[in-house]
Amino acid sequence: MSILRQLLLSVTLAIGVILLGTLALSVNSAREYLSGQLTVQSTDAAVSLALTLSQPANNDPVLQELLVSALFDGGHFSLVRLSDPEGKVLIERKATAAETSVPRWFQKLAPLDAQSATHAVSDGWRQIGEVTLVANDAYAWEALWASSLKMIALVVGAGILWAVFAFVLVGWIKNRLLREISDHVRSIGQDTPPEQVEARVPELSGVVQALNQTRERVYASVEEQNAKIESLELELNQDPVTRLPNRKYFVNEFRRALETPASATGAGKHQPAIDGGHVLVFRQRDLADLNRHMPREFIDQWLRAACERIQGTLKSMHVAAPLLARLNGSDFALLLPGCAAPQAMMLAEQLRADLHASRIPVGEGHLCRWAQAMTDYSHGNQAGPVLARLDFGLMRAESANNDQVVIAGATDMQSPSESGERAWKDAILTALDKRQFELAMEPLLAADGSTVRTEAMLMLRTAPDQVPIPATLFIPPAVRLDLVANCDLESVSLGLDWLASHEGELAVRVALPSLRGQKFFRQLALLLTERRALASRLFLEIDAHGLVECHEQIATLARVVSEFGARIGVRRLAQQFGAVAQLHTLPLSYVKLGGGFVGGMSQSPGSQQLTASVLETARALNIAVYAEDVPDAETQRILSGLGISIMRGPGVKPVSGKA
Repeated sequence: MSILRQLLLSVTLAIGVILLGTLALSVNSAREYLSGQLTVQSTDAAVSLALTLSQPANNDPVLQELLVSALFDGGHFSLVRLSDPEGKVLIERKATAAETSVPRWFQKLAPLDAQSATHAVSDGWRQIGEVTLVANDAYAWEALWASSLKMIALVVGAGILWAVFAFVLVGWIKNRLLREISDHVRSIGQDTPPEQVEARVPELSGVVQALNQTRERVYASVEEQNAKIESLELELNQDPVTRLPNRKYFVNEFRRALETPASATGAGKHQPAIDGGHVLVFRQRDLADLNRHMPREFIDQWLRAACERIQGTLKSMHVAAPLLARLNGSDFALLLPGCAAPQAMMLAEQLRADLHASRIPVGEGHLCRWAQAMTDYSHGNQAGPVLARLDFGLMRAESANNDQVVIAGATDMQSPSESGERAWKDAILTALDKRQFELAMEPLLAADGSTVRTEAMLMLRTAPDQVPIPATLFIPPAVRLDLVANCDLESVSLGLDWLASHEGELAVRVALPSLRGQKFFRQLALLLTERRALASRLFLEIDAHGLVECHEQIATLARVVSEFGARIGVRRLAQQFGAVAQLHTLPLSYVKLGGGFVGGMSQSPGSQQLTASVLETARALNIAVYAEDVPDAETQRILSGLGISIMRGPGVKPVSGKA
């Protein structure tokens, strides 16, 4: 029992004892008073009756009996007796017990002591008798009972008033005193800065002042402990160089992501929830050589700048809840929860471009290299196998000796897992159904800066607020999903729409796998039939590998497009010189040279001679030759000397005054 209740109970018991004692004393005092009054009444009446009977005129027995009867009949006495000197009763009047409303228990609890009164009756000096009177106590009992009831009512009323007062007192103490103290004590552990609180109850001013001082000391102690904890957390979970989370923190967050269902991670504004996500790791392959050739401070600053650039890219692309971490000295990881395969691939390509742009020289002769690998994960996967796939993907990326992103799958370690394929399929089918494809246009310029034609690349837009995905990223999964023909037909349809509202010619790319089925040719013919007037300005560009690997399908394509006046071009001829022997078998409009063949032309006379042979063969067949990936002005000069006037690349500059 609480101290407050014990105090109230003790006070209540004391009040109860006082009230009961007061009641008992009051009833006892009234009883004694009434008993005395009855005795006095009996005495006075006995004296009066004795004096009356002592008169000589009243010595007659008949008159004496009349006087006794008259006194008894008044009802104030229960016994009137006249006896002779020897005690013999001469006259006696005695009343039976009268019915009264006073309870018997009360009469037994508070009895009235009605004493009998006697007095001698004399005739002169001679005693002739004695009278005895006992007063009737019925009226006294009723008066005592009535007064007792009033006293009991008063006591009960006082008790009720005390109970109400005690209840109100307890509520006031709880609401004012205890609640105020509780609020002050409860605010001690809060993180908000302490404020001086004034006591609302004067009696608590000392307690409130002590609590204010305690709150200030506790707040100062909590702030100090929080600073220490934050410092320790940073040391435990943060890389000191890049200020990114370390491996321990990343692995813990990755395991939490694997245990979190898709509904808890949420999704983008225009996208459904993805059950899982993607993880991208990238490694600086030459970090040891960089540390040997350059100061450590410079390398640390360079790594921080590269990480800041990546974080800026993540922010600009509105990636939801990414986690960029440094796993060890040379390895970094990017966790993309709830990110579907198309967006993840787009983001990986942008990060590849950022890392490529941030490269610095290492030793002599080349720039530092990055290796990248990406895989997807689903809810319920284990962290160990997923990270093992990424390690294997990094090994493959290092073996490939380029900076392309390697996709590490869950089954054969070489292809996207089932969930990744499903994400690509949903994205491509949705785009085909809702016509979310678009074309990215780039003009093909001649040496004098004039536009030869416009070249288009198919782009996939998965959401209005997402950056569109180029065909180089989604065509490979479209090939695996047998949707590439639909994508190429959509590209041709968009190209014809563009020709309907623009002047000039347009070239669109067609993937070789689209040519495997006759359905593609039928649909293509139907599109060209509906837009026959525009077909003469349309070019379909195919890969040079197809001239060797699927010559019959390309011949069929040539027959279909030639019927409507469209033309065919070939790209990347330098990567498949076996296609040169097939140039005369097809009605081609142009071929493109590019890649490392053009890039090394300034240092390789053999490449120049081979280019001259290709030019001679193409010119004999009335096929134009273009050059791509021209690295510098020297290569442009060599190509111009060979007769190539249409070039593209970082080293190409328009030549003024040339037609």
